[in-house]
Amino acid sequence: MQSVTLIAQPRSKYPFLKTGPLKTGKYVSKTSGTFGLLWFTDFGEKFWEACTTVDDNAKLRLRTSGFDEMNWSVSFRFAGYKARLSAMKYKGLFGTPSNSLIEIKLGSDNPNDLKMFLQALATKFETPPWILNNWKKAEAKTGMNKKEILDAWSNGMGRKITKEESEVKGWMSSLFNSKAKEEPKPIIDDEDLEIFENEEGEEVRMKVHGALEVEGIEYAIMSYADSFNPEFEIMKMERKKGGDVSYSNVEDEDLYDDLSNAAAKHLEAMGVI
Repeated sequence: MQSVTLIAQPRSKYPFLKTGPLKTGKYVSKTSGTFGLLWFTDFGEKFWEACTTVDDNAKLRLRTSGFDEMNWSVSFRFAGYKARLSAMKYKGLFGTPSNSLIEIKLGSDNPNDLKMFLQALATKFETPPWILNNWKKAEAKTGMNKKEILDAWSNGMGRKITKEESEVKGWMSSLFNSKAKEEPKPIIDDEDLEIFENEEGEEVRMKVHGALEVEGIEYAIMSYADSFNPEFEIMKMERKKGGDVSYSNVEDEDLYDDLSNAAAKHLEAMGVI
């Protein structure tokens, strides 16, 4: 049997699945709740959707689950494939999707079928699932470095991941990435806006959702004003005389992660994400 081991990054904790029915192979989802649920995540949902697309009689079953909703293992059987998804927390203290990874073990007797399935699966995501939020901590958790994770996906799909595909940063995308001009613009109060310029000289509008303070330094929580996607940024603030404020990138990766975790909880409480 041809098999691969892959590492993926979920972007959302939804849907939740009820662990009781899942133990008997029943897929029962919920949109809210705490006890008796696990974060199947957007990756799990898309994976199951791909399974049922190729096999109407696809089966899944809960193997293990822990106290933390991010720690679980589910097995799958469909159309001659065998698979297991295992979710794990790999960084941070707070419960956010960016703190978890999913390990995929997938096998098939036909190598070409395996490649076709993974190619089709990858197209279901707006941000490539192999782009992780913290490569250093992912390596410490999984034992696989960035090259090995990308190579595993490339070999599994039977195609080389392009340089552009390997540099997309998902939720942590750079402030200076240009956004599609044709996207509709949400209505934003100008008092909450900061305007930047990207490398192409294009205007980038950012909405400010408040600030975090660490050791006397303020960090602004921002989102893209001209996009409805859930990406947000953390920028270091410096207040000047006359009330002006300047912004700069947060260079410390660990600090950025900690700020992002706190910002995610703040934005979720506000109903922004």
